[in-house]
Amino acid sequence: MMRKTNTQIRAEAYYSGKEQLVKAITALANHIHAPPPSQRKMPEKIVAHDISQIRQAHYKICEIADMYGLDLPALEI
Repeated sequence: MMRKTNTQIRAEAYYSGKEQLVKAITALANHIHAPPPSQRKMPEKIVAHDISQIRQAHYKICEIADMYGLDLPALEI
């Protein structure tokens, strides 16, 4: 049995990490786009805090995108 080199181990960790990151981001996007019925909001139930949460989430996503050299558009709300 061949022993893995440090390069192979790093490469596997890198590609596995990327796959897991994409899976996590996809799950988040799907949840935001189509939340479970218990988390859906009727227009009359939306409060300022809900909008603040969206702004905060967008800010965090922009920070992550910045780590990868991406410039995301500003939130327009």
